[in-house]
Amino acid sequence: MRAKIGIMSEKLIRMRLLAIAQGKYKPQSNEPKVWYTSINAVSQILCPENIALLRMIDSERPDSLTQLSELTGRAKSNLSNTLKALNEKGFVRLEQGHGKSIKPVALFTDFEIVTDSELEHYLLQLSIAQLAA
Repeated sequence: MRAKIGIMSEKLIRMRLLAIAQGKYKPQSNEPKVWYTSINAVSQILCPENIALLRMIDSERPDSLTQLSELTGRAKSNLSNTLKALNEKGFVRLEQGHGKSIKPVALFTDFEIVTDSELEHYLLQLSIAQLAA
């Protein structure tokens, strides 16, 4: 389960979203679905500890946060915060388990980080064309 993550400036990410919304750009199937503005931003969420956690969730398939806490030796409150952040970024899904329990499901365990200079060039050309019009 590999996630492709793109790195591009915030300005270009916004331009891309606007071009998609205006129908001027159709994302390619091989493009990243997740975009960040820097490697530093990616490294904050995908630190080695979080990648190890995602891989453990995938291999052990815990039924609850309590079980994951026992497997990792981490406090439930600490795990809960990490899992919420990973969920918000689309790297983990939190499912309703038995009763009130939450079952974490890793959506990705491997990551490919790309910069797309061809896409950046296209967006910049699109911006220049809009300014000239």
